[in-house]
Amino acid sequence: MTKIKMGIHVIGDYTWRVGVIYLNGLFLALRETYPDNWTLCLLSSNREQPVPEELAKLADEIVVLPTPTRWTLAWVIDRVTKRVFRFDLVTSLFLRREGVKVVAFGQVPLKSALPTVFWLPDFQHVHLPEMFSAAECRGRDHKFLQIAKVATRVILLSESARRDFQAFAPKYAGKARVVSPVSYIPESLYERDPQSVTKLYSLPDKFVYLPNQFWKHKNHSAVFHALKILKGQGIRVSLVCSGYPGDYRHPTYFAELFQDLCLCGIQNQVAFLGSIPRDHVFMLMRQSICVINPSLFEGYGMTVDEARSVGKQALLSDIPAHREQNPPQAVFFEPRDCEDLAIKLKHIWHQKSPGPDMELEMQARQSLPERRRKYAESFMSVVHEVVD
Repeated sequence: MTKIKMGIHVIGDYTWRVGVIYLNGLFLALRETYPDNWTLCLLSSNREQPVPEELAKLADEIVVLPTPTRWTLAWVIDRVTKRVFRFDLVTSLFLRREGVKVVAFGQVPLKSALPTVFWLPDFQHVHLPEMFSAAECRGRDHKFLQIAKVATRVILLSESARRDFQAFAPKYAGKARVVSPVSYIPESLYERDPQSVTKLYSLPDKFVYLPNQFWKHKNHSAVFHALKILKGQGIRVSLVCSGYPGDYRHPTYFAELFQDLCLCGIQNQVAFLGSIPRDHVFMLMRQSICVINPSLFEGYGMTVDEARSVGKQALLSDIPAHREQNPPQAVFFEPRDCEDLAIKLKHIWHQKSPGPDMELEMQARQSLPERRRKYAESFMSVVHEVVD
């Protein structure tokens, strides 16, 4: 079989690690399943920003896309072809010269003859427009419609996201393909004692783990108020949170969240770790009594799959993407009902012990290789659709 050279745009950064985590998991799944069938060419549009190390070590090549120097002939040609003819000539010619057969993620070259596989992570702005400014909602509408129009295929992470795409851009619904990610969990993880990480951060042995970024729609406050309810019943639940403490849409949100925490009187029950190494995330999942995701909306919900792949019970907001994943022993709650969450959290707190769940971990370890093989196959089937 002829090798396919795929040009993959780097997505994600330190403020939004999910993009990097997504690509890292995909590349590893492809290398496990198709070690000889493709060449990975990482595309970067920023000379000043290095490619994340975990992605760079999996790439066959790293290529910085050309940016013509201002007022040169190449710059003039680039400007004219983009503005007048709506054609990204410079990038298209460059990629063809590099031997790239398909471009995935990132920016789609305008009117390129190269097949393109774009992804849309979610339609949060459609379901929760209050989380965005009116200008950003309009901007996302325009950008998403342009993607739907020019991309050869559009990857969605779940069937619920596919339904959103079909409703949003029915004219281009036939381009949609669902490729749901499956987390990479190294077997060496299970050889380590998770308490080595809890001791590092001076955490209690028994806690609930919430590994979401501090974005407003992630709904941390619902968990804080559920803890307040349980405290009133004499039940002191410890909560550990990790994730980037910033939301570009709501710059004061983290400060407001901390104020809410203090007003609930539970500041001594909650630990904030910020952004932590990925292996620490998995170890904290193993030590916790459960992983909780209270999000109001997700296009997929990566932490849900991580909990499933590690082998830990999840307490999840009852939203379509979470229901679709439905990991073993999952418990669902109404995300805007703190009483409902408190009742279900109380039950798990009393029933579960901290530390690894041997039964769920065994199930996860046995099923993960096949799940990751199917993940790689579903992505490559999309690639072959546009290349063959």
